[in-house]
Amino acid sequence: MNNLLKTYNFSNFEIVKGNGSYLYTADNKKLLDFSAGVAVNSLGYNHAVVKKTIQEQLKTGITHLSGSQIHLYKNKLSQLLSKESNKGDVFFSNSGAESIEAALKIARNFGSSKGRDEIIAMTSSFHGRTIGALSVGSNKAYKTDIGPVPGKVKFCKFNDSKNLKQLINKKTLAIIIEFIQGDGGINICSRDFAKTIKDICKKRKILLIADEIQGGIGRTGKVFAYKHYGVSPDIITSAKGLGSGIPIGATIVKKKIAKNISIGFHGSTFGGGMLQTRVAFNVLKTINKVGFLNNVKSKGLLLEKLLKKLNADNEVIKEVRIKGLMAGIEFKNDITALKVYKETSKNGLVTTLVKGNIIRITPPLIIQAEELKKGAKIISDCLNTIKI
Repeated sequence: MNNLLKTYNFSNFEIVKGNGSYLYTADNKKLLDFSAGVAVNSLGYNHAVVKKTIQEQLKTGITHLSGSQIHLYKNKLSQLLSKESNKGDVFFSNSGAESIEAALKIARNFGSSKGRDEIIAMTSSFHGRTIGALSVGSNKAYKTDIGPVPGKVKFCKFNDSKNLKQLINKKTLAIIIEFIQGDGGINICSRDFAKTIKDICKKRKILLIADEIQGGIGRTGKVFAYKHYGVSPDIITSAKGLGSGIPIGATIVKKKIAKNISIGFHGSTFGGGMLQTRVAFNVLKTINKVGFLNNVKSKGLLLEKLLKKLNADNEVIKEVRIKGLMAGIEFKNDITALKVYKETSKNGLVTTLVKGNIIRITPPLIIQAEELKKGAKIISDCLNTIKI
């Protein structure tokens, strides 16, 4: 019994601790985590870097300073994020949704003097649950019975270059895209579509906003997913894996846009605090260590091999989509997906279920090869035992 607002289908087990790629329940069950708190716990649980960083910060006696107060790790993290992305300026917040809010507000401010106010978003997209973020998300269920959301947004069919070209006009301000869609079921941007976006943005002077909240911070084998496509976004949003469990959001804005921002235009009480920026800086430094991202790529290829075999062996699976350690198993119907999701949970594997018929897999980046094999076997065994 609890007093939690029923915004989730809550799990029927209570988590009490974690270590590496495993979670442990109150009744001492060991669960292999193929979710990582929805791609948040990038370094898994009880990681030495995260633990040591928090302990060292607590010794200073400070966890929070106001947004206007400068400290070492606010500077260091902003410099590192800028270096790893579009060489822009950084605004810190607390979450992915807040980083999107900042991105939209900054983009609309940039377009206001140019008579541009239309944003093109993608079908199957998700950018957060705040009112502004919902305006560029395509899931109508998330926008039901809440009144109007901000307008001037058009939705392009994901990976449809022809449709994109049809939507562009002189009022188009920006295109926002997750190059690897997470909540939409791990839909991977095609190279042709990415090139179309790049060419249109360059020719028509349209802003490109890359949502890297779920696909960034090493998840796909590169620091940011957009780096697979040879584009240079004007605005980049980051969160989730950046703090490896400590809440932080970041919006990285190219200089040509950032120079228009005035004091007081935007803010965040908790954004850029000492604790979260210090943790995020050390998480990003860890991911950038020699061999780390190549190791993610190698494990991603192993996971792809394991899941493709599942696909070949089971007719109930429609398709497997994967990039790095970000995968989706799409089943032919919702009922099968739900059965598999529940059965794997009973048998010690944590995943997430999206769009009704897709099991999403986003394990910690530090997961071991043997653990990937173990998780794939649990899914395989469950497929063999449940009645479909």
